[in-house]
Order: sequence, then C-alpha cells, then structure tokens
Amino acid sequence: MTKSIDIHSILDSVSKIKLSGGVVGKVCTVLICVALAFAIIAWSVTVAWVSAIALGMLFVLCFSILWRIVSFADRNPQAAILDGAEFTILEQLRLGTKAHPQLPSEDCDVIEATPVTLSLEEIDTIQQPDLDTPQLPESEDGREEVKNG
Repeated sequence: MTKSIDIHSILDSVSKIKLSGGVVGKVCTVLICVALAFAIIAWSVTVAWVSAIALGMLFVLCFSILWRIVSFADRNPQAAILDGAEFTILEQLRLGTKAHPQLPSEDCDVIEATPVTLSLEEIDTIQQPDLDTPQLPESEDGREEVKNG
C-alpha cells in the first residue's frame, strides 16, 4: 500500500516558515534549495552509488555550512540576523545613547565638482600635439620592441 504525497500541503506548510533577512536567512534559503536539489537527484537516479554520493555530498555540504553559520552567528549576532539597512540603523541607535545624545559626525572637507574655465591660450595648447613623443624602436618583424630596464 503506497501513500500518496500531497505536495500542496507540504508547500503550504513550508511557505509559513519565515527566515530572517540577514546572512543566516539567506544562506539557509540557499541550503534548503541545494538540499532539495540533491534529494531529487538521489531519489530520481536508479544507480545506487550515484544516490549515495549525492546524499553524502549533501550531508557534508549542509553540515559544514551550518557549522560555519552557527559560529558566525555566535560571534556576530546582529550581522547574522539583520539586513544591511537594519544593521546600519541599529548601529546608529547604539551610538546615539543617553551618554552620547549626538551621533558623531565625521569632519571632512566637502569637495564639489566645478567646471574648469580655460583661457584661449590653454585651449590652444591642449589642442596641439606633443612634439617630443617617445617612439619605441621597431623590430625586424614589424612589431615594436619593449626594452626592460
């Protein structure tokens, strides 16, 4: 007696899973896709050793990447679960505490691009070709030789 698989109920239950937007959520989404791909390969192939290799690669890949994710999340919990914009806002909130009500501003010179105004003499000078352009010596086969040193 075989049991039929209801794919719609599986997809409905999987779609309720909410992964965070940080590094952990993005990598877990990729791992889920890779795991499904390897599982489909292992299930659809009739050769047993190909299925075993696919499942072994799936285990090694998922285990090593999940180990790295857990160690990264342990060292950097905010970066692991927050997106870039959320992480930036968190850092700004952290810096703007009661002890430091003003966020530190960087004192840097503002450089604005302005058009360059040249005199007629400078425009004429720019339009003239260089008189002392160095030329590379040509070899016997017509290509230019480059001397090192």
